[in-house]
Amino acid sequence: MSIHSFYMIIFDQTRMPKLSDDQRQARRDQILVATWRCFSRRGIHPTSMEEIVREANLSAGAVYLYYKSKDELILAAIATYIQKLKELLLPILTREDALPPAVFVRELTRAIVSHTQRNDLDLNVVMLMVWSEAQSNPKVKELLADAQRKYRDALIGVVRNWQERGDIAPKGKPANIGKAMLSFFLGFIVQSAMIGGIDPDTAAKGIEGLISSQSPPR
Repeated sequence: MSIHSFYMIIFDQTRMPKLSDDQRQARRDQILVATWRCFSRRGIHPTSMEEIVREANLSAGAVYLYYKSKDELILAAIATYIQKLKELLLPILTREDALPPAVFVRELTRAIVSHTQRNDLDLNVVMLMVWSEAQSNPKVKELLADAQRKYRDALIGVVRNWQERGDIAPKGKPANIGKAMLSFFLGFIVQSAMIGGIDPDTAAKGIEGLISSQSPPR
């Protein structure tokens, strides 16, 4: 950042009107949406802060007031994505009486789609970039790993519920099945981003067909 740009940012900040908490949150969301748009077009690292500023249709001072650097903005964008997705998924994952397998898969994948397909964006594509970023960025990796561990633990609990209720065969270890289920949902994101042809109803029918084909006749 040049000295001129630095002083322009400071000058912009001194002229900014006071905002309410709701207005500040709306401004943060505006910046994050702009960030995802830029990442989806150019990738995480090729995208510059200047591009994000233009996409957000704000002054540089307004953006830097909330996020001091691109690294801080990357972490904030990822953390916000993860938190909002968890808010959608955990009520489904942690029900005391788990939904039947096919219904569970349909509702969980619907929640994923509602979160990733919005604002004219396909955040599934951006998530592939984020997973790649995690391989060289320990902070990003920990954000993702922590969320996935929570999902895996919740899925193991769901599997136990299914087995106790007789929805699936009791012979498999819940931990093994829960891990496989997590791979299924991560694969749903990958397939959606790479080749399409998958949606919540298709995923539910696939799981239903898989379970019925493995169940002994009653």
